[in-house]
Amino acid sequence: MQDARWLFLDLGNTLICEEAATERRIQQLVSSLERYGRRRAIEEVRDAFREASEEFAPRFIIGAIEKLIDDLECLKLIQAEARYNKELESPYEGAEQTLRTLSSRYRIGVISNQPAGTEERLTKWGLMPFISICLSSTEVGLEKPDPAIFQLALSQSGCEPAQAVMIGDRLDNDIRPARLLGWKTIRIAQGFARFQSPRDGLDEADITLANVKLLVPVFMGGLAQSS
Repeated sequence: MQDARWLFLDLGNTLICEEAATERRIQQLVSSLERYGRRRAIEEVRDAFREASEEFAPRFIIGAIEKLIDDLECLKLIQAEARYNKELESPYEGAEQTLRTLSSRYRIGVISNQPAGTEERLTKWGLMPFISICLSSTEVGLEKPDPAIFQLALSQSGCEPAQAVMIGDRLDNDIRPARLLGWKTIRIAQGFARFQSPRDGLDEADITLANVKLLVPVFMGGLAQSS
């Protein structure tokens, strides 16, 4: 990590905690399934999310629902009801201080699959002052793991691949595409994506951490070894 100049972070389950919103969605799914005559225990629904993650489903919610029902029409109805409450999201403990500390030495960027209004949410949480580039999929018309969104980050930052670090929770959306372009990578093992196991060497992050607060000793304490 000695050559790093830019640190690009994912948001969901990396900087921003989605636990409460995901749990609410799981509860909604249980209610919807029961209403359509497909009664499932809440642990069965959580297991379906875990399995969808382990199988690298592009959308965990869709992969989970497909495991719970096999009726296409019912699947569409339940999926439409599975609202995600973004208002329940919040930064992880220590996220602001971590960005404040890292931004004193590195430039910080965001590359995330998000709906419109990402900068507004980051501003509300007090994180935007530390972020120089914010690439949200909806707003730039590109979505991870498309390499084009990573190339856009390099173009806007003027950073070389060897000087870029991608930090995120998903092996398929964050680690693999960045490694294919020659970036360094750090996996944050949070959320359902923590159940993903590397399929080959390209899914292997350079470093795996339990949370973003541990980025501080890696980058500010001279540590650059796998945990």
